[in-house]
Amino acid sequence: MKKVLILVGIVLAIAACKTSNERTTTPVEPKSEFVDLNEFMEFATDSLDKEVKIKGTVSHVCSHSGRRCFIVDTSGTISVRIEAKGEIGAFNRELSGMDIQITGIVREKRLYADYLDEWEIEVKEKEKDEEIDEEQCSAELQNIEDMRNWMVENNKDYYQVIYVDGLDYKVMNEETEQEL
Repeated sequence: MKKVLILVGIVLAIAACKTSNERTTTPVEPKSEFVDLNEFMEFATDSLDKEVKIKGTVSHVCSHSGRRCFIVDTSGTISVRIEAKGEIGAFNRELSGMDIQITGIVREKRLYADYLDEWEIEVKEKEKDEEIDEEQCSAELQNIEDMRNWMVENNKDYYQVIYVDGLDYKVMNEETEQEL
């Protein structure tokens, strides 16, 4: 009997060790409820071409067509472009400053080194021809440099831009906040 108990103990110990070694980290899956941009960015790359539900504050609506807007997190440090697709004909400019919930498909645009090189040349030419001011030129050149640095730090031959093709949205209010 004592040998059986020792044998059962050994089997349980081996099983426990094996179970803990088999645990692997699984990618964060998109949730069924609306998530803020901080949480979204944790799984965005793993969710390319998949539907997501995100929420944020509209920081800008393109004034020409309303076909895109940008939402930011509560700190204003993370921004995601939303394209008007699906049920969304266009975003109203009045949405600026409002909190919205977006259902959409995660997309990626890759900016390669040759694109960044061409962009840099264009910016410098515009500055030379005085089409843009020095401040705007410096900001664009800094963005290009930041993108190149990201490519080196992440060992990529492209800069990744994550955006969402918005299928539907609604403006959040106190009731909507409580539902989440």
